[in-house]
Amino acid sequence: MFTRVCKLDTIDEGGMRLVIADAQLIILAWPDDGGLKAFQGLCPHTSAPMEEAGFDGRVLSCPVHNWTWDALTGIPVHPPESALAEYPVKVEGGVVYVDTDGISPLFAAR
Repeated sequence: MFTRVCKLDTIDEGGMRLVIADAQLIILAWPDDGGLKAFQGLCPHTSAPMEEAGFDGRVLSCPVHNWTWDALTGIPVHPPESALAEYPVKVEGGVVYVDTDGISPLFAAR
C-alpha cells in the first residue's frame, strides 16, 4: 500500500530528503538524469539514521563512515558491502507516495 510522504515540489532534481513511511525512515533521492528513488534511510553498516547523508546528484554517502551508494540503483560504490533496500515510489497529482509493504532495510554482516 502506497503512503503519502511529501509534495513533489519539496525535492529538486539532484536533491534528496528524508521522509517517514509506515514508521520507516526513507531517503528520497532524485539523481541527475534519473527518476525519483526511495531507499532505506538507515545506514546498513551502523543502523544510524542518514538525515545528514551527502548527495552529489548521483552518489549517496553516509555521514558516519562515508559508505557510498549509487542513487540510481542503491548498489554500494565503496565499500562493496551492502546495497540499500529500494522501495516503490510513485508521483500522482504532485504528491510523492512510497510503498514499504514487504520490504525491510538491508544490513551488512558485522
